[in-house]
Amino acid sequence: MDDYVWLNRRVDRGGIVWATVGSLAIHTLLFFVLSSTAIYYPQTGTTAKFDILWVSPTSLPMTATATPDKASSAPTATASELPLNALAAVTPPAAGPDAAAEPDPVPEAAEATGEEPQVEMVTARTAAGKPNRPVPGPKKIPVLVAKAKDEPQEDDSAEVEEPETPPPPDPAEEAKASEEAERKRLAALQEEQDRQAEEEAKRQRKVAEKQEAERKAAEKKEAERKAAEAAKVKAEQDKIAREKALQERRAAEKARQEKLALEREKAAAVKAEQERKAAEAKKAEQEFQEKRQAELQRRAAERARLERLVRERERVAAEKAEQERRVAVAKAEQEQQEKREEERERVATERARAEQLAREREQLAAEKARQEREAAAEKAEQQRQAAAEKKRLAEEALQEKRRAEQERKAAQRAEAERQTRVRQQLEAEKAEQRRQAAAEKKQLAEEALQEKRRAEQERKAAQRAEAEREARERQQLEAEKAEQRRQAAAEKKRLAEEKKKAEQERKAALRAEAERQAREREQLAAQQAEQRRRAAAEKKRLAEQALQDKRKSEQERKAAQRAEAERVARDRERLAAEKAEQQRQAAAEKKRLAEQALLEKRKAEQERVAALKAQQDKLAQERAQAAAAKAELARLAAAEKKRLEQEQQERKRVEAERLAALRAQAEQLARERVAAEKAEQARRAAVAAAGQLQVPVKPVEAKKETVGPRPSEKPPEEKGIVIPSIHGDLKLIVAGAHDVKLAVSFKEYPKSKRGRAMTRSESRREKQLSPIVVKTPEKTREAIIEKAGEGIYTFTVETEGKEPAPLKFTLKIYEQSKTGRTKQLGAKTISGKGVVARVLMPDGILWEDDEAFTGSMQDSDGVTKFNAETGLVWKEYAQ
Repeated sequence: MDDYVWLNRRVDRGGIVWATVGSLAIHTLLFFVLSSTAIYYPQTGTTAKFDILWVSPTSLPMTATATPDKASSAPTATASELPLNALAAVTPPAAGPDAAAEPDPVPEAAEATGEEPQVEMVTARTAAGKPNRPVPGPKKIPVLVAKAKDEPQEDDSAEVEEPETPPPPDPAEEAKASEEAERKRLAALQEEQDRQAEEEAKRQRKVAEKQEAERKAAEKKEAERKAAEAAKVKAEQDKIAREKALQERRAAEKARQEKLALEREKAAAVKAEQERKAAEAKKAEQEFQEKRQAELQRRAAERARLERLVRERERVAAEKAEQERRVAVAKAEQEQQEKREEERERVATERARAEQLAREREQLAAEKARQEREAAAEKAEQQRQAAAEKKRLAEEALQEKRRAEQERKAAQRAEAERQTRVRQQLEAEKAEQRRQAAAEKKQLAEEALQEKRRAEQERKAAQRAEAEREARERQQLEAEKAEQRRQAAAEKKRLAEEKKKAEQERKAALRAEAERQAREREQLAAQQAEQRRRAAAEKKRLAEQALQDKRKSEQERKAAQRAEAERVARDRERLAAEKAEQQRQAAAEKKRLAEQALLEKRKAEQERVAALKAQQDKLAQERAQAAAAKAELARLAAAEKKRLEQEQQERKRVEAERLAALRAQAEQLARERVAAEKAEQARRAAVAAAGQLQVPVKPVEAKKETVGPRPSEKPPEEKGIVIPSIHGDLKLIVAGAHDVKLAVSFKEYPKSKRGRAMTRSESRREKQLSPIVVKTPEKTREAIIEKAGEGIYTFTVETEGKEPAPLKFTLKIYEQSKTGRTKQLGAKTISGKGVVARVLMPDGILWEDDEAFTGSMQDSDGVTKFNAETGLVWKEYAQ
């Protein structure tokens, strides 16, 4: 800033010096012009030059005491003594109105004196012969009337001097000669006046041309000065525009930084939401595991209760007769049937729970995919980061999908294994009732060992899954920290580059300003040198002209010097005032620019400090969030570890209690069997001792017929393997007692072509699909399409017999998603083969659903239905 002010002061000092030199040159030039200029006086018809050295009243020819020069003294003296009529007859070319009006009082003066014109002629002639005689006293006024009054004195002097002159000639001849001389003098005077007028005109033209040249030079100089000021103003405007552009660029960069911060906050929020959902899913999985463990414990308790009941029945059967044993067997079968029903209900419940968990997982996956798409759309500007984030999210989604698929397959395998184990357990329970106590004890020990191993395997699998999850979380945290460090380094680098660029721009602006001022100084120096050269040439020329006219212009020079001194003083005052005003304006402008630059610099510094502070606050906030997230993860890990330890301790306690109960039950069972064997031996001994014990058996047999199953009744139906339900995008459920065949066909109809109806050839391009067909115990069949494409699915049903088959149809669309729908197609009687439903996917629109269309048209080819809001056109051709 100091250098900038110093440059401006140097320029101001140079301007003052050059203005002073220019003023001196101009005044010198005017001095020489005035010293060589003649002034014409119309009152007397004379021409004189200014006496620049000294101007006195005697130097003016209009006064009575003026002494004319050699060129005009004789004509002036003669003209003053001419007759009044002759003076009235001669009119100077440039005389004013006063000179033209003055001849009227002359005759009045002549009449007052009563003298003849001839006397005046003689006096004039006598005076004309004495050109060196001084003019009468200063009391006389320079008018013709005053001259007429002074003539008597001249006559007296002439009369006094008459004795000295020779005898006068003849008056007539003298008058004639006088008239002739007067005519010649008047002619010479007229010629002299014309010549002087012509010279005056030439001089005035020269002065006018010179003034015009000076005016043009001044205008040119003023135009150059204005152009320089305009260039300076333009440079200032350009500088302001650059600064404004820099501010706008900084504002845009600040907005971009804020946008990036918002995007990072959104990404952090999305990530937190994903972690929360993952935690909820994990919690739900843990609850499911806990429920499953509780269910296993309940089953074990139920199994123990059943075993206890079986042992009780065997003890009662051992005490009672054969009829009671049959009743007990029938009751045991009934209880077994109830147990199967309960097991079936439990399996259905678990299957519904598994389906719900699978739907929740799919919803979470869909929500996660939608959030990934939104995050990718929002981060389209950051291609590299978006690509990396998208790749990472895709890998995570793929891992999540694979993990979900593995979990689903593991659940299916576990369910199949569990069902296999259930069947084996049921068979083992049937065999247990027929085997001895030793085999039952061995079976119980084996089951306990299997349960222990299975619990150990589940615990190890849970520990491995937890270790993998913690390793993934650590990797994610490390990746996020690395990304944050990289972004912070990139932001720091970008700020350093911007600062360096701003410094370079400022230095470039200073250099440009210095160069511009140097160019201006060079231009001013060149102009001043040219002015000096021209002034020197003009001075030389004027010196030569002054040297030639110096002798003729002494009086004019004095008057011009005084006038020039006054004008120079006025010009000096005016220039001083203008210079002071310019200096004041320049100082005010310089002060304003300095203040503006200082304010802008302060503002830029404040913005930079604010930006740095905001960046530091944001980084501190991000570090605090990362620390909080890390602490939360550590807390969750500690809580999870503590919970696992508690669960492990609880499992060990439950396992110990269960083993103790099993040992107690085995001991009790052994004691009961020993007692039963003893009772059976006593009973057999009693039967062998008394054969009449068979008589009371008949009522018992009759009672057995009423309680046990009748011969006409069918034995209870044995159920097969329970298959878990299968889900898909489309499912057709057919309920009815008749056997039917289900078929599905597909016609491609993408969304891009739904604005026009399909042609007949396109409608014939139909593919037959092989859906998954499941037959359930409730006399229903299900046709499932797992993944539906863009097109029309046609479901057809064909009966095996010729008789009409009444069937009830239900269509499920996306039953595993939140937007799932169930369409009740109602009951239909199918005879042979018939179309049940046509569905347009992925919109899930039924051909029979008129609410999905805004209108329809029918022609000879078929029926066309359309929706004016969505632009859908669907045409089915007649067969």
